[in-house]
Amino acid sequence: MLTRRLLLLGSVLALPLLPATMALADHADLEPAADAPVDPMPRRYMMEDLYGNVTTNEDLQGKFVLLYFGYTGCPDVCPTSLSTLADTLDLLGDAAEQVTPVFVTVDPERDTAKLMRDYLAFFDERIIGLRGPKIYTDHMVKAFNARYEKHVPDPAQPDRYAIDHTASIAFLDPQGVLIKRYPHGTSAEDIATDMRAIMDATPQ
Repeated sequence: MLTRRLLLLGSVLALPLLPATMALADHADLEPAADAPVDPMPRRYMMEDLYGNVTTNEDLQGKFVLLYFGYTGCPDVCPTSLSTLADTLDLLGDAAEQVTPVFVTVDPERDTAKLMRDYLAFFDERIIGLRGPKIYTDHMVKAFNARYEKHVPDPAQPDRYAIDHTASIAFLDPQGVLIKRYPHGTSAEDIATDMRAIMDATPQ
């Protein structure tokens, strides 16, 4: 499994369709505070899937959700996180049928639906991609207490930019309530083990 993910990672980084990110951003600490209170209410949002269908928080209820914010031009953090997410689904086995994995772009201007479909297919076809106008994207990011910051090193070349963003993977219950976050770098094995315990203890 590790070998397969490494091969996929190499393929994705070599994709000619990916935007050129000349300056690698140092991912700032954009994570919510560890002691931040967890809102017991479902997070509300409205976006669009990669086939033009409107998708809201209500459409994703009924299953557990693994949610990640990122962008296809991300040089390192996103490919690693998506590989971890895909490995987690594999490790969950049949229990993965209870989980909806979601990738939300924070670069909707450049991340077209086709680009996102091609990108996510390299990791796992079960991952659902969501995108939307900046105002909708910002609303969803804020709803999950996440953050992102666009960096343009050279104003004369505005198309050459990088985006720092919250890099943890959010875990939601079937009602859309945030259960917890898995920090970037948490292994797929640890995530799958923790998820199984939570899922087994959650009434269906």
